[in-house]
Order: sequence, then structure tokens, then C-alpha cells
Amino acid sequence: MINTMKVLQHEHQLTLIDLNPEYPNDNVYDDEYDLIKNQAFNCSCGLCSREITFFHRYYYKCDQCDYSLHKLCKEQQFPTKLEHASHEIFHPSHQHPLIPLFKELLAKCDACGEQQEGVFYHCSKCVCSTCVSPFIHNDCAFREKRLHIQQDAHDRFSHAHPLILTYSFPKADQEAKFNPPCRICEQSFSNYENLWVYKCEKCRYYVHLHCANLRLKPSYSGTDITISSNNEDDSNVLHLPFTDQTYNMISDFLFKKTIEMSLTHNSHKHPLIHVDTPTSSRIPKLSFHDLMNKNEALCNGCLRPITDDMAFYKCTLNDQVCNFVLHDWCTRLPAELKGYRGHPKHTLLLLPKARHNVLGAFVCNTCDGFCNGFVYACEECSYYVDVICALLPKKIIHKSHPNHPLSRVEKRLGKDRCRMCLRDFVHDKEVSLSCETCKFHLHPECAISLPQAITHKYDKHPMTLTYSPAENYGGDYFCEVCEEELNPNACFYHCDKCEQSMHSTCAPLLPKSNTYIYDYGLSVTSVSGLVNIKFGSIHETQDHEHPLLLMQGTESDGDCTKCHGRLNGFFILKCLERKFAIHIHHYWW
Repeated sequence: MINTMKVLQHEHQLTLIDLNPEYPNDNVYDDEYDLIKNQAFNCSCGLCSREITFFHRYYYKCDQCDYSLHKLCKEQQFPTKLEHASHEIFHPSHQHPLIPLFKELLAKCDACGEQQEGVFYHCSKCVCSTCVSPFIHNDCAFREKRLHIQQDAHDRFSHAHPLILTYSFPKADQEAKFNPPCRICEQSFSNYENLWVYKCEKCRYYVHLHCANLRLKPSYSGTDITISSNNEDDSNVLHLPFTDQTYNMISDFLFKKTIEMSLTHNSHKHPLIHVDTPTSSRIPKLSFHDLMNKNEALCNGCLRPITDDMAFYKCTLNDQVCNFVLHDWCTRLPAELKGYRGHPKHTLLLLPKARHNVLGAFVCNTCDGFCNGFVYACEECSYYVDVICALLPKKIIHKSHPNHPLSRVEKRLGKDRCRMCLRDFVHDKEVSLSCETCKFHLHPECAISLPQAITHKYDKHPMTLTYSPAENYGGDYFCEVCEEELNPNACFYHCDKCEQSMHSTCAPLLPKSNTYIYDYGLSVTSVSGLVNIKFGSIHETQDHEHPLLLMQGTESDGDCTKCHGRLNGFFILKCLERKFAIHIHHYWW
């Protein structure tokens, strides 16, 4: 009664204020931040002491002092509890006022798309017409228009810019941006184009309503985000991607022994000598693995580059007719692997090359990459694994999913896709590196083959492997190599300084016209399909008197000497003594 008397006896004039005179046309605001500022308004009602917000739209304000009233409280003076609870709100997401239902419900909210329990708002006008009435949970109805995501997530889900609440994400807009996933839960928006989302106006950054408002806890269940509190002993976990294209996992995971200055290795017919400090005349300075460079120094064992700061072994005939080289640590690879998790029933033996064809080439059963280096093999079962995949530790941590370790999975329970390349896993026994908690999967070749940073002739700065659209860049992305638009939701290389990008598949220095390299029965279409090939490796065959070099065919190579088919774009063997070049599939079996 005392509060009511204050209203009746208030000595100053009260004026009706309209907080949103342009309702329902919020798009008339010249500046989005004008609307944001207005939506942040709140004050206390002098009668009921409850909050007055932007969504109530109308309220009474004293001209001379700090005194305000709900419109309902001023005009009815004695509103009942039920009448007060039925305050309509003027929400910018809908053209009519919304009213609450007085019964708590368990229902699906049209704003967030989730099952919610509590009070819901709906439109009485649309219910009585052919229009579809929105059904919005109380918590969603009063979400902030402008949100700093770090405030709710304690910097766990970090983004530099404030996020703006938008009341739809049309399918046409999603498709134009390659159907971006939520940047927190990685799930799609595409099932509902009228879902409310938080987005960044400066970047291609979108998050679900409920994801943007997650409070960080040690762990969540179901569809919530899980935060790992213990990633085990880091010494037993391999961190990927490798820092650059010269990093070699084997050197860190194998023990070191005293270096022998010369040795005879069972992988090679000539003696090997140790080289402590390679010179630039022997070892070219590397940028990215140049697949067309016959002189590039790739280790014949692991097929990773040998750079000018690495010790290695080379063939004593290296400067004459043999380009065989090995990292010093690759001379100490285990001779066999027992109980290998991908093929536990038989022991895998280390072979200098696969013996089922002249080239020693094989397809790795773990990463599906085409390889002509050392191999761990079970020849009885035709099971082959390259040395990098064979020595992968039980678990890895990848920068694309840093909060949980990824484990090797060999059985698919559903239709999964690789988060890096966005390609599906094609059969139920395809190997992946997976986080089962988050349903996150990577192809082994994507996780292993792509380094974190590269240098490339198309950009003067190092380019960084990126797994989602870059911050501070909201435009379209085009590959500097192939000049096609790229999908920034897949991994790609990007230079923040130059705002230049390129497909991960275009990053190797291949001729622009030869995006694909073909071989017998295989079409190699990605960087992972080529990174384990040593172009320029020397092979001797029974039906040709000179050593042959493994190369990629070009236009100048003409046609195959044997079948007369074109060589351009195919794996070929070429003689440098005379005109002779053939497809490798003639020696494949």
C-alpha cells in the first residue's frame, strides 16, 4: 500500500516512453550498435520493484527524478500477480507482441532448437491465424544482443570480437558460406534455418545460442562440450601437426646411439658414410616438399626431407649414380613390430621396399598413402605400413582438437567425416584418429602429412595451417595457386599479413595443370597421397640396361615407349641416358 500511495501522490509528471518506436522493423537502425545499446536498457519499477527492460517496450518515467514504472503498474495501479506475470514483450524476432504461457512446459524452443523446461513465450495473434507462432523459452527470449563469449566461457572458447545475436540463419546464406558449423560444438546449423545464432560481424564465426552461453565445468555429458582435465603424460603423447615439413617424429621417439662414421646397411647394396654437416652444394635448402625436384634430399627410409642442419648417411656413390640417403635415426629402426595394433596376429618385418613389385611401392594400410620408402610388412596378408604410421604412439593430440587425445579407431559405427579435409570415411573399417567423446575424426594422412607451417613461393611469409575461417577476415577465400574459391571450414594454409590462402592440396609445388597424379588403379588427389613418394629415386629393371628415375610425367615426356599412352600427369620411369619413358604400372605387378 505504501508503494501504491507513492504512485498516486508522486509530485512530478510521468511521461510514457517508447523504447523501440521502430518495432517491429529493427532493420531501420542505421547502426547495429544503436539497437544493441537500446536493448541493454534496464531500470527498476517504483511500484513492484521488478526490472523494466527493452522488451517491455513501454514504461513511464518521471521528468524530474529517477523514478520509473511499468506501463501495466502505472495504468492498473493494483495489478495482480497473474496480471504482472502476463506482461507482453515486444521482441525484435517477431512482428507481434509475445505473451508467456502460465504453465511450465517441457518443449522444444524455436530459438535454440533444444528441449527446454520452463516458461515459454508465444504469439497469440499468429496462433489464431495461418502464420506460424514462435515458441520461445524464457531464457532465450532475454538473451543479450551483444555477447563477449569469453565472459561466459572463461576464455575457453576464445574469440577476439563481440558476437551479435541474429534471429535466423537462412539456408541460402549458409550455403554461400559452405555450411559453416558451430565453432564450439562443431555441429551444423542446417537443420533449422530459423535458429537464432550468435555471429561475428568481422569474421565468419557462428555459434549456437546455447553453446555461446555455456558455463565452463570440468566435464559435460551428452551434447555438451567436454573439457579434458588431464591429458596424460605429455611425454607419451605425440603432438600434431608437425611444426614444419622438416620435423621428423622418429628422431624424437627413438633412442639415440653412438654414431658410426661408416656402415653397411641391409637396405642398400653400397656402403654408407656419415655426413655431420651437410653443405648447400649437396643438400638444397628446402621450402615446401617440392614434388617435382628430382635432386631434393629425401630420406629413403621415412621419406622426410634432409635439411642443412641434419646429420645423415649417404651412399658412397652418391655423387655418381646413386642418390640413396638415410637419416641417422632411420638406420636404427626396429627390425620388427610384434602385436602391431592394426595387424596383431602376425609380426611385421622392416623391409627396405615392398617386394611385390619392382618399384618397391605400396599403399599404406593406415593412411592409404602411396609410398616407396621403407615398409613394415606382413607379406602373407599383403599388409603394409610406412614407418611413420607404424611408429605412431597409441594416442596423439592434434591442434585441430586440442582438449582431448585422439586414438586410433578401426571400426566405424556411423557415417563419419574427417574434420580437416571434410571427406567422408568410405568404409566401416577405415582407420581414423578419433575422439569418441566429441565424435571428432581425422584421416591419419591429414593429421600426419600436413605441417603446421610452410613457406611457399606464392607468399613471402610463412603460411599457417588453419582449421576454420581466419579472425579479422570476413570475405571470401580464394586459393592463390588454383584461383578457385576454397571452403574455409576445411583446413587450408593462410597468411594473416597478406590475407592470402591456398588449399592444402595445392600447397605442394606441382605444376598448376597437374592437380592430379595418376597411377595404375589409383588416383592420388591430395598432398597426403604424394608426400611419401621420393621422386628421382633410382630403379634398376631387367629389361632396360640403364637405371630409371621415378618422376611425374610432363608434356615434354611425350608418350609411353611401351603402350604409347600419354605420360603427362602419370607416375613414370624415365631413362636419362636415352629416350625411354614408361608408365609405372607396367612394373606394378
